[in-house]
Amino acid sequence: MANSTVDMMRDGLESDEESSPFWTSVIIPNSVLSALLIPICIAGNVLVLAAVWRNPSLHTPSTILLCSLAVSDLFVGLLALPVYITCALTSLSRVSSYLRLSQASLVLNIQLSCVSLETMTAISVDRYLALRYQMRYPNMMTSRRATCVAATFWCKNFILSLLIIWKKNTILLVSVVLFALCLFTSSITYSAIYRIVRHHQHQIHAQQQAVQSMNAEQNRNLQAKKRALNTFIYYICMVLCYFPVAVSTLIWVTYEPHWNISLYFDTIMYMNSAINPFLYIWRNREIRRAVLKILRKILCRTDEENLNNGDQ
Repeated sequence: MANSTVDMMRDGLESDEESSPFWTSVIIPNSVLSALLIPICIAGNVLVLAAVWRNPSLHTPSTILLCSLAVSDLFVGLLALPVYITCALTSLSRVSSYLRLSQASLVLNIQLSCVSLETMTAISVDRYLALRYQMRYPNMMTSRRATCVAATFWCKNFILSLLIIWKKNTILLVSVVLFALCLFTSSITYSAIYRIVRHHQHQIHAQQQAVQSMNAEQNRNLQAKKRALNTFIYYICMVLCYFPVAVSTLIWVTYEPHWNISLYFDTIMYMNSAINPFLYIWRNREIRRAVLKILRKILCRTDEENLNNGDQ
């Protein structure tokens, strides 16, 4: 398998030399755009994680799953994107270097993308449970259970990503199937959430003339529905970013061309890691307040340092 992979990559590179202007026109823009995504991924996800860490009120099961997603997005900026850029640029030079970097890039992609997909699915299930079983939810989904779920995703996908070194096509096919299962599960879950939300809306309209004591329960329902709709936006964004890569990977595994056509779509997948933290800040009021508080402290500290330097 290793020898055939090297031969395939060598043939691909030789054929690329004949069409180097086209190949360069793909690699260079992708590399530049990916480089621009690195500071966005790192800064955005560090802010979100710091905001959650500094505010005990945000230490909820849902936020723990959200932090697991933010950690995977952070590693995209710290590891996956730099390796991807180096791999893309090295593909124009030595085959041996390209092969090693390609394997490293695949390992990171499988690990981080599978964690993100499974975590988003777990978040959708968590939101469904919060709406469907409002009274029993605190006992059903605890912080400890959420942590165990997140840790299971990371450990399982770490093993899966290492297996790609020996069974590349098989693991890639498994990742595509996993994407389909996550997509199916999340679609079913959000369909159920939509029905629950519509049912609650009808109840609220029917109870508009009810006594004032009903307001607290209605507010809780509205908060739960708002969180569910927020996670649905994350889910839609993730599908739009991952779907092209899943389709291109399936074509690559099935027809085995001389180059990885998913190269054209990898940058789109990485965009999800840069977009996610801004979605958290935009759609989650508690996280937004905590992030703004951190930014104010950073800006005030910078102003004080500038004043001190000016006085000196």
